[in-house]
Amino acid sequence: MNTRNFLVAILSATFAACGGGGSGAPASIAQPSSVPQASSPSPSSTAPSTSAADVSLADRLYKGTQRTPDGFALEARPASVTGTLSTRHLKNTDFASGPQAISPTYEVCTNDMAQAIAWSETQATWNGQYSDMSEVHGDSRLWEVVRVPRADVSAMLRHRVFRCDYLDRANSDLRADAGAAGNMNQRPLTASELGSLAEYLWQFTMFNNADTAVQSSVGSNGSGSLTHTIRMGQLVRGVSGGCDTVQIVDWTHTMDTTTGALTRSLTNVRTFKTKSAGGSAELCAS
Repeated sequence: MNTRNFLVAILSATFAACGGGGSGAPASIAQPSSVPQASSPSPSSTAPSTSAADVSLADRLYKGTQRTPDGFALEARPASVTGTLSTRHLKNTDFASGPQAISPTYEVCTNDMAQAIAWSETQATWNGQYSDMSEVHGDSRLWEVVRVPRADVSAMLRHRVFRCDYLDRANSDLRADAGAAGNMNQRPLTASELGSLAEYLWQFTMFNNADTAVQSSVGSNGSGSLTHTIRMGQLVRGVSGGCDTVQIVDWTHTMDTTTGALTRSLTNVRTFKTKSAGGSAELCAS
């Protein structure tokens, strides 16, 4: 499978903004909102067979209504937003020009709320008009600057910046599928925190899109490291009337339990053939 640059993508509803200006409404400092926590996999006395799990995954891929399993940490859409919701993490290349604009891409971080607001201000234009700043949220992991576009007051833009004392991604390159993924600076370093981070980051990739669904999200312990693997299926459509292919891939984050250094990898696991018949998935003969 030709892997795409999954990590540089943003949520499928997100629009990239392009510089801004003007004076917005004063921001109100809201109570911190926490990032959803990853759920630990619940033990099962009887694991499903491979074929049953494949059929279940294929069925979800065809229906496209549930891209993650129960317990996966997803953020709920704000009930107050009736229009476009655009959520994005600001990156170094948002503010770069010339050779710097083609340098490794990563999400910026700061422990200074004023710096996060200043970065958001450079990206405040949406559909050609300025977006007023309405709120600023902060917690132990990130800053979030909320903006309302003057061109469409039913929409909401959310600019996010990691706190450096939580996560520093400066040694990561989001254009690559494997390699360094930053440094976790929060302590203690736990499997739960790694799982939360992996599932949160998943939402800002092309994995969070049509024809891709998460089969499982599981952590494991190693010697001096913690690992969290999100296993996904990607549907590759076949010819009309024929069978389709599901490519199973593992998106894995590994954290050094001493330094907090993170690495990531994307591994092809296997494929299987399937088709949709009568509204339900069926496996095709090998």
